[in-house]
Amino acid sequence: MLLSEVSKTIDIKKILNQKPNKHFNKINSSSKEVDKKTIFIIDSKKKIKREYIDEAIKRKIPAIITNKIYHQLSLFQIVVKDIEKETQKLLTSLKPFKPINTVAITGTNGKTSVAWYISEICRLNNIKIKMQGTLGYYVNGKKTKHGSLTTPTYETLHQNGFSKNKNKYNFVFEASSHALHQDRIKKYPINIAAITNITHDHLDYHKSILNYKNSKFKLFKRYLDKNGVAIINSRMSYVKTLVKILKKRKIKIIMYGIKDIFIEFSNKKYFLNIYNKKFNLNKLQLSHFHKQNLECAIACCLQLNVSPKLIVKSLKKMQIPPGRSETIDLKKISSKIIIDYAHTPDALQNILIANTFRNNKPSLVFGCGGNRDKGKRKVMGKIAFELARKVIVTDDNPRNEKPQIIRSEILKYCPKALEIPNRKEAIAKAIKNLEKNSILIIAGKGHEKIQILKHKTIPFDDVKIVKQILQKY
Repeated sequence: MLLSEVSKTIDIKKILNQKPNKHFNKINSSSKEVDKKTIFIIDSKKKIKREYIDEAIKRKIPAIITNKIYHQLSLFQIVVKDIEKETQKLLTSLKPFKPINTVAITGTNGKTSVAWYISEICRLNNIKIKMQGTLGYYVNGKKTKHGSLTTPTYETLHQNGFSKNKNKYNFVFEASSHALHQDRIKKYPINIAAITNITHDHLDYHKSILNYKNSKFKLFKRYLDKNGVAIINSRMSYVKTLVKILKKRKIKIIMYGIKDIFIEFSNKKYFLNIYNKKFNLNKLQLSHFHKQNLECAIACCLQLNVSPKLIVKSLKKMQIPPGRSETIDLKKISSKIIIDYAHTPDALQNILIANTFRNNKPSLVFGCGGNRDKGKRKVMGKIAFELARKVIVTDDNPRNEKPQIIRSEILKYCPKALEIPNRKEAIAKAIKNLEKNSILIIAGKGHEKIQILKHKTIPFDDVKIVKQILQKY
């Protein structure tokens, strides 16, 4: 669309600094997601920092749309009265066709894995699927864009999920508690909503587990379409509260874990139960938390009209999500290294238990992030102390906190741990100490490719580091 055509689509109050006509194909309120073909949205009510405006300008945006005149800017400015209303009109004009189905996944742990499994099952059955989340933006299993947030801006959600012509895709995305609390999803049409669990996380932001829970439940209370389907983990905390909310709204409920859809282990085999029909999963190996994530994904795929037989056939062929129990086998010593994103107490506990065999506990390298939920450090220290054989406490993403303080708060509750601040050195030491028939878990960063130290971001990839170290052996 040409900038000159915007006036035909929205109600404009004033135009300033009109420049030679240019094409644009996107609009966005995030300075990190704009380029030379993106109109940058500036809502004066949100008091956007000048540094973000400057960042957007550096990315050569052609214009801004705003509800306030910025006299100090020489940019082409489209001034409107109601910015939310007018940007929605623009989005609808650029991409008017909604997805066939939209699946939103929330929960403390497992969102990424569930979204990935849904995408994989669809991909393997030639069902067109788009996925948005922590790992980025994927189309039919291929990554097309990186992502800076678990749930991006509403404009990104719309432009990635909707299409210019008739939409042939399903769309699955992760709905974080922050996005739900901040109303980042707005009126995005969701007809399938799923929840994995609710455990300790993000209490630095939400202040209490009750606030955190209420933010998660907004997906079902406010955003899920009245004719939609709710997919719930029967094992999770507050399940009765959520069921009560859904029954009040007369929403269809599918429970996984019991009754409707669940995976059971019997006679040394796994079986998938779908509404009293049993399917043999043959030699599929599953840990407790992988099983729950798969159950959720299967329940979602059934709502996307994928047949049970096709789902079962797909399970053997699926690729694992990057940074989620990514395993490197060391055949010479019959051991393995597992790189996982486990950055919450529940996730750390799950992966340690899943990799404990006959009381042979795994070794562990981990840390905690700075400027985030400080209460996790004590809990994760205790979990490491109880469930890991050897522990090295190192730096995760210290951000603007003093790394030694973060480590000391963990070590207080994990006194047997070795402290090695440099993450690369910590990983190298753990690999050097790896014994025969043992497991080493490197937790906390998983798919991440950077480490955040104060205002700097340095390249850091746990998987890459492990492979580099192993080349020396």
